[in-house]
Amino acid sequence: MTGWMRFAGYALFLSAGLWGWSPRFHEQQTRLALSLAPRRLAQFLNAHPAELIQGARGQSSDQVPTVEEVEEQFSRIIDLTEQKRRPEALVREMGILAHQVQLLMDPSAIRGNTPLRDTFEAYGDEKLPRLVLSQEPFWAAKGPLDPRPQLLKWAGQKFERNRVLQTFFDDKAARRLGPWDNLSLPFAQLGLAYSNGIHATANLWILLWRAVGDQWLAQTEQNS
Repeated sequence: MTGWMRFAGYALFLSAGLWGWSPRFHEQQTRLALSLAPRRLAQFLNAHPAELIQGARGQSSDQVPTVEEVEEQFSRIIDLTEQKRRPEALVREMGILAHQVQLLMDPSAIRGNTPLRDTFEAYGDEKLPRLVLSQEPFWAAKGPLDPRPQLLKWAGQKFERNRVLQTFFDDKAARRLGPWDNLSLPFAQLGLAYSNGIHATANLWILLWRAVGDQWLAQTEQNS
């Protein structure tokens, strides 16, 4: 059985019990981010599918991560690498990072569970088969290794999108306003959150790969 087949099996097993983006939504984003990763990085992550899924599926009382928390998780992976933690532990942390940055791109997720967030995320499951991955630049392939400028940019973009999305929702009545069909602005917001989250995940992984990937390979060889 290949690493990715094991990944898919664990995805089905762990596909219940999450608030926020559903496990299926996060898992599909993470799978597609993995398909964008450089070959050796993808092999490293694919070697531990259960751990990647465990991190990527999140927690049942999901709070929205701040820029600082995502930045802290990014630094945590570097620290754990330097502490020579086992590859499976590092892969789990990479899954947690994926989950966090995907939520950072969600325009409905400004604070904990709200009627808009619940509605938008149920809408995400409803429309998931229609969502597509667009092309975006791999900015992490070169330049500084600091993720903070991009995290701040994404957070600002998210708040702008939230303000627009709010005009299509009645908070008091907890119901949609106007059309939410495949030509609507909410659908466009959903498509952007989906694709941007996939690319953001892949880019942060690539940034980490550039920073400490040689140590991951060395640890893998030592443990093989």
